[in-house]
Amino acid sequence: MERSRQNGRIRKAPTSGSDSDTSEAPSRKKSRQVDEDDGLEEASTSQAANSRSAGTNMSQNMTTMNLTSEMSIPNAFNRCGKVISMRLTNFMCHSNLFMEFGPNINFLVGNNGSGKSAVITALALGLTSSARVTSRASSIQKLIKNGEASATVAITLSNNGLRPFKAEIFGPHLTVVRHIRHSSSAYDLQDARGRSVSKKVGEIRRMLLCFGINVENPIFVLNQEAAREFLKELEPESNYKLLMKATQLDVCAVSLLQCHEQRRHFSQDMEHLVKKREVVEKQVEAVEEKLSILKDKEVVKVKLKQSEVKLAWLAVTRSQQELDQLEHSISLIEAKKAKLEQTTSKKESTQATLTQQLNQFESTKNVILGSYKAQEVKVRTAKKAVQDLLLKISSVKAQLDNAERRMREEQHTYTACEKHIGSYHADFNRVKEQREEHAKQMEALKKQVAESDELIARLREEQQQMKRELTAVQETTETVKYERAQLHKSKQNMQWEIETLSRNKSNTLSVYGEQAIQVVHALRTQYAGANLHRMPRGPLGQYISAPNPKYRDLVENQLMSCLRSYIVSSDRERQSLRTLLQNKYPNGNVPTIITSSFTDRVYDVSRHKVRPTTPNTTVLIDEISCNDPVVMNYLIDMLRIETVLVTESKEIAEFLTSDTENVPPNLTRVLVPNLGLEYIPSPNYAVYSNKIFPARFIHVNVDDRIRQLHIEQDAIKEREASLEADYMQQKQILEKINQEISKRSVLIGQHQSRNNRAMQQKIELENYDYPELPEYDRLKTHLSDSGEKINKCREEREALQQKLDEIKERKEQLRREEADETKALEDINQKLSTVDTEFQEVESKIRSLDLHFEENTRCLQKTLQVEKKMRDVKATTLAELEKVRAEAEQLGEFIATTQTEENIRESISRYKSKIRQVEQLNYIIEDVEGELSTLRDNLGQQAKQLNVVESVIKRLRQAYHQRAQLFQRSRKHYFTMVQFQFEQALSMRKFKVSFDTNDRDRTWKINVFPPSGNKTSNTRSLSGGERSFTTVSLLKGLWSTSDHPFYFLDEYDVFTDEVNRKFITEILINEGMDYKNRQFCFLTPQDTEVQASNFITVHKLEAPDR
Repeated sequence: MERSRQNGRIRKAPTSGSDSDTSEAPSRKKSRQVDEDDGLEEASTSQAANSRSAGTNMSQNMTTMNLTSEMSIPNAFNRCGKVISMRLTNFMCHSNLFMEFGPNINFLVGNNGSGKSAVITALALGLTSSARVTSRASSIQKLIKNGEASATVAITLSNNGLRPFKAEIFGPHLTVVRHIRHSSSAYDLQDARGRSVSKKVGEIRRMLLCFGINVENPIFVLNQEAAREFLKELEPESNYKLLMKATQLDVCAVSLLQCHEQRRHFSQDMEHLVKKREVVEKQVEAVEEKLSILKDKEVVKVKLKQSEVKLAWLAVTRSQQELDQLEHSISLIEAKKAKLEQTTSKKESTQATLTQQLNQFESTKNVILGSYKAQEVKVRTAKKAVQDLLLKISSVKAQLDNAERRMREEQHTYTACEKHIGSYHADFNRVKEQREEHAKQMEALKKQVAESDELIARLREEQQQMKRELTAVQETTETVKYERAQLHKSKQNMQWEIETLSRNKSNTLSVYGEQAIQVVHALRTQYAGANLHRMPRGPLGQYISAPNPKYRDLVENQLMSCLRSYIVSSDRERQSLRTLLQNKYPNGNVPTIITSSFTDRVYDVSRHKVRPTTPNTTVLIDEISCNDPVVMNYLIDMLRIETVLVTESKEIAEFLTSDTENVPPNLTRVLVPNLGLEYIPSPNYAVYSNKIFPARFIHVNVDDRIRQLHIEQDAIKEREASLEADYMQQKQILEKINQEISKRSVLIGQHQSRNNRAMQQKIELENYDYPELPEYDRLKTHLSDSGEKINKCREEREALQQKLDEIKERKEQLRREEADETKALEDINQKLSTVDTEFQEVESKIRSLDLHFEENTRCLQKTLQVEKKMRDVKATTLAELEKVRAEAEQLGEFIATTQTEENIRESISRYKSKIRQVEQLNYIIEDVEGELSTLRDNLGQQAKQLNVVESVIKRLRQAYHQRAQLFQRSRKHYFTMVQFQFEQALSMRKFKVSFDTNDRDRTWKINVFPPSGNKTSNTRSLSGGERSFTTVSLLKGLWSTSDHPFYFLDEYDVFTDEVNRKFITEILINEGMDYKNRQFCFLTPQDTEVQASNFITVHKLEAPDR
């Protein structure tokens, strides 16, 4: 059972039956967990969304409807892909949940276990995702509610926008239905009329691609497990992976890798084709050679003869070369022998002559050294004089440049003064008039801006006041509209109930409906006789009564969930009763079936029963009378009525529950019926307000009930008439306020445009640059001074130029003298070097005579022996040469060749082998020519195929490089966008952040600097609030890069306190207000203070029946 808390009250959602069965309840006292009614679990919404949901429920209850009403959707769903509604049947913890979403911002609020995450899981599974992606189960079958055979997820999406999907077929909205069974899963795509159009999952994925929906992207649909893991740590690898997946750059990277692999496969194929072509080319060469051999057999023989002649004459040439080398060696030996003989025979005379030469060289060297020193002094003197003149030239040039520079500056100043003097009076009058005119314009503009600002402020204040009035009127209008719809629905239900009660006045079961009468009659017939004790009990309300009339309404409200239910004792009877109920309730609203053991005694609850400790207090079980032990035991098991106290005093209830010491044993609740309050005892102390409705089933007289319904109908009609007048009046007021707001907006825009133009003119006048004018007398004096300075600089320049010319002339003269002296010094140095060289040679000869006399004698004897041996070898070589020459002349004339002996012998062997092959194989020339033609055709085809593959590889390479460059630019662009938006979001709380992106290692390191100054690259050192704020800021940055029809975020505030949660919620609301073409849904286990409006819808979800 679900409770909807709204405006400080608790309202039980109306329950309706289901054909699903509850799990078997244990018979013992300790186990009291059994499923109650599998009723429709509707999430309560704010008043801004109630009118829309009420209108939708009314349209669903109508049996006939025209095309216009059937195809209509709210105007706010102006984008394809937004989620309009969702229905879950037997999915996870929900038996039958229907929820309508707002087109802009949605908050789904509910405690843990209320089924919030089931909504986001159903969204992913319903839009073709797998169970593993949701992190809720390993297979989709495990998401079926326990005890049920199948589950259904139905999601209605808007098809109204810029790119509708087959609008002529589906209409303004479409519904994706996924049926889940234990053995299989099936899809059904329905149009706006609810008719099935396609059951193919491919058609659904094409629709999702058209709408741009990707539920597997974590930034679009962030489930509970992903949100907790995301908030837990921000590691560089996971950050990079998240950003790549969020921007879908990971898909581009995979495509690039596939392109690279395809190019590599083509390259391998091309290498294989090249190798095949080389093999065929070798085969063609072999066949061509074979054909050539067949055609030129005699040519081969001639070549063989020529090769043999070349080989013979090559031997002659080699012998001749050996003979020439021997003759050259003998001549060298003879020359050496003569030199040695001369050296050993004239030692003493040669030594005397060399000594005399040494004395002459020594005297000549001394004379040359004296003249060298004198000449060296002259060269140094000349060089020093040249260096002094160069220094003077440099100094004079510097003075000359300085004079010219000063003359140019003074000339420029002189020209400027003449120009200023010529136009001084005209410029001065013009600037003065311009200043006065600009001052008048500034005063007028300031006055105009002040008047416009005052008028705009007054208009804005009036507009804001009207907007506040408009909001109040809109809320009143929506409230009246919703109340009208509820009254109309209540009036229809009352009329149906009156008709039913009128037909069955005599039967006390008529308050449960005609179907209940038929079911009870069938059961009594089926279980008549000995089987009466096994007959199912139901409706349970017929066995229950309240002896005390003042507690009758309280008892019925507490037992409302089971008054229409039935109890059976076995699964076989459960199936039988289920079939009977489905036949009697063809339109749904089937009562719940409960399986429990049948006993003939009521449980002894004396040990577990709460004891009243205060006056005017009673136990709920004592105020209930039940004539069937099976029904009474069920109430004890499921509702624990023996642990509930009833009192008439609010003070007693607070005394019993607020302090743990005062709480009686076994107490679970305290009820105050006259005030409609329910107290939960400490330590979980809480107070809820319960609205007590009049009893409908227990001790109700049919005639009294009919009269009561007629009275209520009359009251509803009067209230409807009053509401109709109020509604029309509020609509007129609303239209009038809207018109006034539009008029104020137009006036504000006009004044702002006028004000902006005036401000622009004012800024231009303030920044106007007036020319500066010097004094006239000062200009004349400055002009005279400049003329005198120019004349002085001109005279100084002429004097310096004359001095420079004289110094340059003297420098040239000294350079010529320096060159003459240097040349004379080089001549003396050359003579000295020549004398030194000859002196050293003579000394070397004298030393050689003394040191090598004995060695020369031994070398002479050895040289004579070598000469004799060489002459013998020459005679032998000459005889062999004559023999080889005679053999070569017999073979043929001399043929010149550059081949080596090895190459010639190899050619001879090859020619002989070819001749033998031709003679042995006996080839037919026609067959060889046919084979050659076939091979050439094959070679041409392979060349064409190779060209095609090369062209494809070239195009693939170009495409790959272009896409790789585009991918890198896109990746840098997306990273920059996310980092900028992330930094802007963090700056709202004075956070700072730095990034370190490494594409090679695939890491994105984030360093966060909270206001406290702690630097961190992950969330472990951040507080819960700082961690959640950082995560939401990162998500906000990621949302800026990728557009999507809807964004679902689960448990974004799981680690936050109240202050941080409020701040983060405001950020998310501002994001939704900035992007009104997107739909946002934020799931939170905490209660929220967000007020519903035209753009915000709040859904509050209680724990479902399990």
